[in-house]
Amino acid sequence: MTELVQEPVIQKKSFLQRLRENPVAVKELRSRMRGRRAFVVLTVHLLVMSAFITLVYSAFASAASGPYGPDSRGVGKVIFSSVLGLQVMLVIFVGPSFTAGAISGEKERQTYDLLRTTLLSGKAFVAGKLVSALSYVLLLIFVAIPLQSIAFLMGGVAVIELILSQVIVLVSAVTFALWGLYASARMRTTLAASVVTFAGALFITVGVPVFVGLFAMILSPFFAGAALLSWQVEAALMYVLMFLAATNLPATLIVSDVALVQEGSLWYFNTSVGGASGASHTIWLFSPWPLFLILYILLSVVLFYATVRRVRKIATQ
Repeated sequence: MTELVQEPVIQKKSFLQRLRENPVAVKELRSRMRGRRAFVVLTVHLLVMSAFITLVYSAFASAASGPYGPDSRGVGKVIFSSVLGLQVMLVIFVGPSFTAGAISGEKERQTYDLLRTTLLSGKAFVAGKLVSALSYVLLLIFVAIPLQSIAFLMGGVAVIELILSQVIVLVSAVTFALWGLYASARMRTTLAASVVTFAGALFITVGVPVFVGLFAMILSPFFAGAALLSWQVEAALMYVLMFLAATNLPATLIVSDVALVQEGSLWYFNTSVGGASGASHTIWLFSPWPLFLILYILLSVVLFYATVRRVRKIATQ
């Protein structure tokens, strides 16, 4: 009788397992974390943030004889906002700086062609570069969360504010890192990729609000005040402003926090608008953070596959 030979069963690896075993991510993470520089930067980062929080607390405490200054809730709010502002700076400038030279640096060192001749696919190559760059940035963000817990001791900050702000910051970190990675794939040099990366980041965070403000100043004389506008036009302008806020990281954090604290609503709130007739109308406005998350997640997916497509195109040239 012939014996039946059972073929070995090949188990498919999960997405997280493939990321952990990605050779590009493993190699770059080991080279980055084994050196002294990573821990020095992490220590300096925590010392600077701790010193800044100490200065804020001292400034409030010196304003009154009490140990918590004039208002402990105000101190907690300022500490929370200060740490969150530093996290936003990390997301906008530090994260893209790691990815801006990820692919262009390989071209300059003439190791890119060698990497692309391996069995590593374009998607795995881009994912490895992204994971290796994001891991350290996310570490810098996560180590600041215990410092934000000081705000809970002072009061003035709710748990939902902390959770919502960190979700927004994390999604933004992925999007800005992917923007730097895409610029690195498009440009031939790291310098050009860095210029494009930071120019795009500054435009979306600073340039768009400036242009909107200038546009509003130019159009305001034509309307000669809100009294000449119908309530439908005022409502439309309010919705446009909320949409623009949902495209901007600082504006989303500020407007969403105002809606949560002052209006007591996480998702939507109402406000009154007038018109030429003088009658008051109530409209419902949405909090910008859900739309912000949807837009930035979609943008991250587009940038990821655009980078993969660019990497494959370069490999075939």
